Amino acid sequence: MQQHELSAGGHRLAAFTWGRLDGEHPVIVMLHGGLDCTSTWRDLPEAIARATGLAVMSYDRWGYGGSEGFVGRRDRSYRFEESGPVLGEVLKFFAIRQAVIFGHSDGGAMGILAAAAHPDTVIGVCACSPTAAVDIPMVRAMSSARDAFEHGDLRDKLRKHHGDKTDAMFWAWYEPWADVAAARWSMADQVAAVRCPVAAVFGQDDVYGWRASAGLLVDHGRMPLELSALPGAGHDPHHRARPAVLRALDRVLVAAGALS
Repeated sequence: MQQHELSAGGHRLAAFTWGRLDGEHPVIVMLHGGLDCTSTWRDLPEAIARATGLAVMSYDRWGYGGSEGFVGRRDRSYRFEESGPVLGEVLKFFAIRQAVIFGHSDGGAMGILAAAAHPDTVIGVCACSPTAAVDIPMVRAMSSARDAFEHGDLRDKLRKHHGDKTDAMFWAWYEPWADVAAARWSMADQVAAVRCPVAAVFGQDDVYGWRASAGLLVDHGRMPLELSALPGAGHDPHHRARPAVLRALDRVLVAAGALS
């Protein structure tokens, strides 16, 4: 693993790579979830690099992990900004000409948005529990996360990864999606614009729900789409059901022409 520091979106970001980014082969770009960062992937980036033979790059988004701390408030438009121009700057920094996005939750949704924003660069997406649509059950589930943060052990768990950025990071994630108005937010137009292969892997026991997001992809997607809902898995199938997720990623890579 190599560590990197770059500026994108006007902020200092920490990034990490496994394998050689030589510009000739596609790179798997990992986009973490709304409370996560590169360290919460655990050993998954290395496992993906080893299994696929491709280079892997993961970066901590603004406000997360080793990147610059978040200041201010955030609205739901951040997903479009981060998957569009900010990701574009990251890809340019690493001279990545072809990328397959591996995203989780917030990052899974951003991976699909990135395919619409960067159609000449993003050649495939494997999205774990992508929150592509927001429904009232998901909004209600946010209250449980807030309770765990304020009264349970969630804050302490997050501090191990985000340090003194934890509080600002949590509220910047929570506030945009905890309002019932969030259910009116939509990325349907962007989903309809995606043409590269997409695999969306959900857990049937996801506390944030999955049917609304799966329905949006089926109803509006025009891309080659593989959709699965794994029994016994929750919001983190990439940890709880890793073999199934890696097989889905492999199928995306083959469909995208990144693997023979």
